[in-house]
Amino acid sequence: MIWRSIIGKLWATIIALVTIVLLFLTILLLQLFENNNLLQAELQLEKIGNKIVQIVEKSNGGSAAWSSISDIVDVYSAGSAVISGNSYWHSPEADGLPNLSRRFLESDTVLKKALNGNQRVARQSSFTVSVNGRETSERLMIVGVPLQMKSGARGAVYVFQPLQVAQNTMNQSDKLIYISVGIAIILTTFFAFFLSTRIGAPLRKMRTAALQVALGNFDINVPVVTRDEVGELAVAFNNMRKKLKTNMTALNQEKEQLSGIVNNMADGVLMLDDQGRILTSNPPADRFLRSWNFEQSAETDNTTQAPDVLTNLFQEVAAEGRQKIHEVSSQGYFWVVIMTPLYDQDRVRGAVAVLRDMTEERHIDQMKTGFIANVSHELRTPIAMMQGYSEAIIDDIAQTEQEKKDMAQIILDESKRMGRLVSELLDLAKLEAGHFQLDKKEVPLADFLGHAVYKFNNLAKETGISLNMETKISESMRFELDPDRIEQVLTNLIDNAIRHTKKGGAVNVGVSLEEEQVVVRVRDTGTGISKKDLPFVFERFYKEDKARTRGKSGTGLGLSIAKHIIEAHGGEISVNSRKGEGTTFRFTLPFTQNVLS
Repeated sequence: MIWRSIIGKLWATIIALVTIVLLFLTILLLQLFENNNLLQAELQLEKIGNKIVQIVEKSNGGSAAWSSISDIVDVYSAGSAVISGNSYWHSPEADGLPNLSRRFLESDTVLKKALNGNQRVARQSSFTVSVNGRETSERLMIVGVPLQMKSGARGAVYVFQPLQVAQNTMNQSDKLIYISVGIAIILTTFFAFFLSTRIGAPLRKMRTAALQVALGNFDINVPVVTRDEVGELAVAFNNMRKKLKTNMTALNQEKEQLSGIVNNMADGVLMLDDQGRILTSNPPADRFLRSWNFEQSAETDNTTQAPDVLTNLFQEVAAEGRQKIHEVSSQGYFWVVIMTPLYDQDRVRGAVAVLRDMTEERHIDQMKTGFIANVSHELRTPIAMMQGYSEAIIDDIAQTEQEKKDMAQIILDESKRMGRLVSELLDLAKLEAGHFQLDKKEVPLADFLGHAVYKFNNLAKETGISLNMETKISESMRFELDPDRIEQVLTNLIDNAIRHTKKGGAVNVGVSLEEEQVVVRVRDTGTGISKKDLPFVFERFYKEDKARTRGKSGTGLGLSIAKHIIEAHGGEISVNSRKGEGTTFRFTLPFTQNVLS
């Protein structure tokens, strides 16, 4: 509404001030004109009275004087009464003029002073008069002037006139004053509106510009049309807008740089608010949260609620106001948490927690020393068997041809086993050295995955295990990947799941699209992996079967090779497990798909 705007308020203020001033001025002028008109009427009557006194004194009260006096008072629409000694004369009666009796004039305390006190007097009095045959109350102005006859007689001349005569003059004056005030108010209204509009227009433009700046539009500019305070305000606003744009651009660039640094850090980073809730996190921190929530039987995708261990650490940091370091283990991984408080002046408004995965550092030496032992262990058994059976054949221990064939078959099987071990070691060495080349092809993703799972249907039926596949992607989707290598990964994961699941259990393979990437999950209800072994499942020669019984487990290189294949495709592979409750392997591939026409 206009009355809520600065234009309306300024306009109303100016009109109110001018109206109040004109109102007081009108009252004062009306009073002044009224008093002046009454004074002029009184002076006029006194002047007439003086003329009459001169005529009466000169004529010594002759009859000719009364005719002249009647003419004079008729001209001025007045009446006259003359008292000289014992004589009394009154001008002819006229409409609107009463007859003033000698008794009234001599009894009035004010008017009789002209007779007795030899002084001019004046007063106002009301009388009932007849006007056009109708009686009405009329207010008169009466002026008495002393009279001194040549004969020594004393008297007075009284001249009177209706106040309506003076009132007519006052009415004209009042009308002129009212017209002047009305014109002044109208002119003031237009002037106030013009002034308010001229002042408010640039302010409205600045308001519009301020709203645009608040919405993030820093390119808007306020025109400078004057050089007064409003113009200076526009200049200051434009300078502020330029500085804000510069500062916001710098802040956005710093934010992008910080976001890029945090998201590409190897360490996990969590930002906590003053209640210990998670505000932001990077991918390594998300992996820690998924692992922790899985171990605590919580929602695996909940990344908004900080774990209790971090909440307790935050309370200590907030209470002491200094950095704290704490070690956390989850799913067999070891994390060092470095939490630093963030301040809002003197109040702790949150904290930054850096999660450093120390698992690899703790076990890297063990991996180096264990590699030779693992290779030696894997090679010792087949070499010993090949040597023993070879010696038996040479020494003719085998009596029949069938026994010789059986021994030769064992030697052949062990040599193939050694060949597979050497081949997998070579593949792993190529993957780790970066000399491994992917042969990517565009394949129908749903059909490809279904075929890879279908190969294990007979094995699953023989072992009494339910093998299911759930696909949440379109059948028309094609995906660019190395089919042989991805099939190798799926074969390893499904084979491991079936081998470690008891009869009556289930193995489920799920495929879906999440956050612009393909996610494949292989879940089983098998024996699971113990917490202490979980960090090493992707290491070379890892075997859940510590005895390494022949025929029950492979070389222990399959998962390590699978990890390198997935990473060569640009994806990630992870595992969550709880002993006795099953295992879930999860790997992702970047989402670069085409749709069949």
